Amino acid sequence: MHQVGAQALSMLLVKDIDVENADPLSVIAAERTQQYRICDDLERLADQLGGPVDIDAYSSVTAQLQSDLPIYHRDEEALFELMMGVDAGDRLLANCIRQAVSQHAAIQAYVFELSEPLIEIGNGVTPRNLDTFGYMLRYCFEGVRQHLQWEDVSIFRELPDAGMPIDRNCLRQAMLRNRAHMP
Repeated sequence: MHQVGAQALSMLLVKDIDVENADPLSVIAAERTQQYRICDDLERLADQLGGPVDIDAYSSVTAQLQSDLPIYHRDEEALFELMMGVDAGDRLLANCIRQAVSQHAAIQAYVFELSEPLIEIGNGVTPRNLDTFGYMLRYCFEGVRQHLQWEDVSIFRELPDAGMPIDRNCLRQAMLRNRAHMP
């Protein structure tokens, strides 16, 4: 089986990654890189408000937030479950994982709130209050960046390079299930 590294995967969108043949931890690393890119894109969109708008960029980010981000979160949560199976007695890790899952739900709720104005702009309609929308965008990308950084130091430090063995085949199967209902 040919394994594709995280660096190569980070250039692909989730629907373009061959999860069956890629190393699942590399896929998650690429998905995390893509989440940082989504934040960068949201920041660029916020900076464009009040001037010429790149409608394609809005449409692309909206699609990634609605379709890809939930899969990224489910993939991470599948990994978290496996991590807890390896070290069920680690209370700090368990608490961090509970917090991360809770933050994933909060991020998804916030993305839902952003969807309507993002779709409006993608359709060429200016939202009623640009200042509020700009604040919402900034809150979203700053919050997601902080969440990713927090996960990096609190949870992802435990991965195989740090000594935690993960059943990669089990993770791959969970990731494939996560994509089974993808449009």
